[in-house]
Amino acid sequence: MIKVTQIEIIRGMWMNGKSKTEIAHALSMDRKTVGKYIDKEDFSQDVDMQANEQRTSKLDPYKKLILEKLEEEGQWFHKQRFTAIRMHSYLCNELGFEELRDSYQLIQRFMRHSRSAMKRKSYEEGGTMPLVWHPGEAQCDFGEADFYDESGKIVRLKSFIMSFPYSNGIVSAVLPGENCQCVCQGLFWMFKALDGVPFKIVFDNATGIGHRVCSRLVESEEFTRFRMHYGFRAVFTNPYAGYEKGCVENAVGAFRRNAMVPPLRIEGSLEEYNLNVMIPLSLAFRTDSMHYRKNAPIGKLFCEDRKALLPLTGKPFRISRITRHTLNNVGRGLLDGKHSYVLGPGHSNETIIVEKTAWEVIAYDLGGKRITSFDRCYGPEDEESFDLPALLSFMPIKGNSWPNSIVRERMSDGPFKSYLDQAGSRERQNALFMFSSLTDEYGFGNACCSLNRLAGNGHAPSRDDAKALCERITKIPAWQAENPTGVDLSPFDALLAGMLREA
Repeated sequence: MIKVTQIEIIRGMWMNGKSKTEIAHALSMDRKTVGKYIDKEDFSQDVDMQANEQRTSKLDPYKKLILEKLEEEGQWFHKQRFTAIRMHSYLCNELGFEELRDSYQLIQRFMRHSRSAMKRKSYEEGGTMPLVWHPGEAQCDFGEADFYDESGKIVRLKSFIMSFPYSNGIVSAVLPGENCQCVCQGLFWMFKALDGVPFKIVFDNATGIGHRVCSRLVESEEFTRFRMHYGFRAVFTNPYAGYEKGCVENAVGAFRRNAMVPPLRIEGSLEEYNLNVMIPLSLAFRTDSMHYRKNAPIGKLFCEDRKALLPLTGKPFRISRITRHTLNNVGRGLLDGKHSYVLGPGHSNETIIVEKTAWEVIAYDLGGKRITSFDRCYGPEDEESFDLPALLSFMPIKGNSWPNSIVRERMSDGPFKSYLDQAGSRERQNALFMFSSLTDEYGFGNACCSLNRLAGNGHAPSRDDAKALCERITKIPAWQAENPTGVDLSPFDALLAGMLREA
């Protein structure tokens, strides 16, 4: 499989009028390979691709250190700086990285590319250039806003806005974070609502869709795939050059002040809220107002923007990042900085495939078989997510860990929990086997509820009774699960309450 950058070169040459034969000759490729990627419509990542993907360069763990030294030497006399030979000696002999003994050429090549990037001429500070924007061009940026969740609690989320400088029309979505998956998800919803794709989108240089190497911003492979899939061109602003996307920066504040005060209430999933509330609200924002310079309604100009959009066709892009990850001895993997996800000891020291969407973290084995999934964590605080059924399945053979286990901590208080605390080894093992099997069949919460209701007087319930109650809890209304007869007793309860008041 060739690299994404090579695919983009092939498609670019094709768009510029080169034939498949000419492209194949110029790039030293087979004509069939060239044709394959010219005709390709879906650029989504696939789990199977990652399962067969080769590992990256052995120099990767040391690139940050090399870059730091190259940046540091910028303060030194220009004739007294690192050569590739000196850097190789410094890493191997002085820092003790013996594994790099045979990596001189890798170091040499990386230093050459890095220095080339660092020599790119920076933009001079000073006045700003007047810019002309055309219909169908857009700018994107993030802001923050408070919302009420369904429980009435204030939560702070990301307000992702796409602005069209030609008209000052906008479209906005609410997202949990600023990572690449969130950016792509927000863009997809916007494309869907607009029924088209801007041919050029300007992004801030610090968005989650790329990373900066010295003065050069490198797109993430996932975003490159997304961009090629929908056919738009991405442009990144220069550092400290906010005027290059001043339209969207103004729009972020204006929309928040005028449409989000007091804070809006989010009901249902974020997808439902965005498609049904937020995006329609933003599309209608200030459409009756006159453009500050063009003496025409924003809504009328916005129609011209939308007519200039690229068509939204083809298969929806699979918005996710797929990588390999090696778990530690308790089956824990650290992802997204401070957030970790625990699959349990059954996967200790195992290498797995991890798919991250905007909402989920999904684990697969190396054969591509799904293991489990977690809600993706966001926010500045350390957070751990656990696969409770997987942990519980190990509890019968790790019974001595019960008093300090995550399973006990997450289990609701009640008679069954008290029984497990006091039971002997054999009795606890049998009870945990039952707990685990009920959890696999009916879910952790339903199993807890059933066992706590039936346990008491220092004994565990029978499995048959617990299974029957789980069936009732999961398959019939809650009022029926409260009484064994299956009869709604609420009218009699009301009558009894009235009689007591009269007495």
